[in-house]
Amino acid sequence: MSKYRPHPRWPWKWAILLMTCFSTGALPYVPWLAGGWLPRLQAFQPWTLLAVAVIVLFTLMRRRWLVASLTVVLLVMGMAPNVVWPSDQATLEGASADVTVFSFNALKAGADAKQLATSIQQVDPDVVVLVETSEALHDRLRAEGALGSLKYRSAPVPTGGERDTVIFSRYPLKDLGGSLGPGVTGWYGMPVVEVELPGRTLTVVGVHVYPPLGSAKRWAQGLSALQHWIGEEGNKPLILAGDFNSARSHPQFRKLASIMDDESTLFPLSTWPANRNVPPLLGIDHVLSRGFIPLEQETLQIHGSDHLAIKATFGLIGR
Repeated sequence: MSKYRPHPRWPWKWAILLMTCFSTGALPYVPWLAGGWLPRLQAFQPWTLLAVAVIVLFTLMRRRWLVASLTVVLLVMGMAPNVVWPSDQATLEGASADVTVFSFNALKAGADAKQLATSIQQVDPDVVVLVETSEALHDRLRAEGALGSLKYRSAPVPTGGERDTVIFSRYPLKDLGGSLGPGVTGWYGMPVVEVELPGRTLTVVGVHVYPPLGSAKRWAQGLSALQHWIGEEGNKPLILAGDFNSARSHPQFRKLASIMDDESTLFPLSTWPANRNVPPLLGIDHVLSRGFIPLEQETLQIHGSDHLAIKATFGLIGR
């Protein structure tokens, strides 16, 4: 009589680990909204890759070479959407000047006005985009001397109105009105202006997309509206700056970003939430450009907001 020998359980465990890694690796490629929960999972997908990396080490220690190889492939697949490889910088030799953009979500105008003013003065930007702002905050910034060199601006931000974003500029600008109004974006209207740089006209959009935590359909509508608007602008030099409420791990955002130039950072800049005891986890604020050379981006912390500010510098190609 033969002894009863239970079937080994490890093959099932390896299969479960592989399925977990596959789910993480494939997550950034799934375009469905699924009632809003899928975009939420995708936002945190870069952090779940840490678990996949641990699984890779575990499989290597167990000498499961086939499983380890498959897991590495899935890890790379999951990382790829979050990484922007530096483009050929040979064209930097043709850069004739720099354009500096300061972009910040002031969280319902509650940001520390003095610290914000100091940051703007230190950065000395050519363009400032303030999201979730107010005229009262602008008055405080003006009193602190932060807007002295930024004499031109988009339309006022009325309290409780259909706009919560403003664009300030060092150079004369023309407000293009409601081409990205609430009826198109599904939420707040986004200001669009033409800035007369020395020798070149630049179109700037102050971006604030509805968060997928509220309504994923309105979030997707805002991104789609931006993408459609960009397509209608031909080959004009553009800068889109603000709170996209979207990370690189969102396929809808990558579809929009694909018709702009690559961001200058290899990994996404984490900007939210910035008012916790831990560093920000998600990169949902962006400064996207087209027709420029993205040179550098960095973040700055300003108290009173749950977002970090972004300083982005771009080179002008020839004239």
